[in-house]
Amino acid sequence: MPKFIKLIFLLLCTVSAAQILNATAQSVTWKVQSNKPATGKLFSFEQHLAQDIAHRTQQRLIFDVKSDNGHVGVREAFNALRLGKIDAMFMSPQYWGGADPVFPIMGDLVAAWDSPEQYFHWLNDEGGIKHLEAAYQRFGLKLIGYVVAPTESLVSKVPIANIENIKGQVMRVPPGMISDFFQLLGARTRNITPPQIEQAMTRGKITIADLSHLSMNNEIGLYQQAKHTNYPGFHSLPLYDFVVNQEAWDALDLEQQNIVSDALLHWRVITYKSTQQDINETLVSLREQGVTVHRWDKEEIKKARTIAIQVWDKYATKSEHANALILELKRWLKTIGNID
Repeated sequence: MPKFIKLIFLLLCTVSAAQILNATAQSVTWKVQSNKPATGKLFSFEQHLAQDIAHRTQQRLIFDVKSDNGHVGVREAFNALRLGKIDAMFMSPQYWGGADPVFPIMGDLVAAWDSPEQYFHWLNDEGGIKHLEAAYQRFGLKLIGYVVAPTESLVSKVPIANIENIKGQVMRVPPGMISDFFQLLGARTRNITPPQIEQAMTRGKITIADLSHLSMNNEIGLYQQAKHTNYPGFHSLPLYDFVVNQEAWDALDLEQQNIVSDALLHWRVITYKSTQQDINETLVSLREQGVTVHRWDKEEIKKARTIAIQVWDKYATKSEHANALILELKRWLKTIGNID
């Protein structure tokens, strides 16, 4: 082999080796905590997102996504992310009300919205998402992606066609804004963990349960004994998000950041479309199971929203940021006719 060819060959080998070493050196693994159960469809979408990012970054960025309590406990994730014990989380801001009242307002403003599309329009097209971005920034965190879940439906052993039907009923609700609302509607609320709901209904300790949307309620088996529900729901419309530690985000190069942001847009679309499809299929299944699906008329929902405003105003007093957010939301909800 001629000498100059040998030199070129050695140079190419050196460059290739350097590229491999550089790629290896830049490889990063993020600890990502999810609040979704390992067997659920939503968790599988988060795993697919991680696989997509790994492929598109040529394994330079790995998302080690763990289901509920995998890296840290779900309720510990916010502080763990702030302290750098994890790098990112798939959660819902409604969990972090103790840190900032903006989080529960943005995470699930009770009885505010008719549909996911309404809320998403305000978030995306009207710029409402800026309030959540700013809240996370105050804690050294960065919101990268979000998706609006379907409206949730109640599970009931008694008819729930209006507010009057709820008065006096013993009802499972999560703590916080939702509990405050149903107490004002006249329910006797109980904070029961999700795994205990079915047993509580079987033993007659509760007659109504607020857990999730139709397909999740059905998947757990709650409609086997409780033959009443409502759809479309109106009382709860959660937001799920993907939030990262700001320092971990800044350590990524621009290409990696763009790949993550783009992958999260795909995650949003797939999650939303799949969940809506599940809801439609569940409606057919529920009718076959003999479940009565109640649909509240607009006037009854407005009566409930008028009561919900009392809860909103309570949260508005918790901080200047919360007050500004509630005022903006009220103006918008009046514009679209949800409140008078």
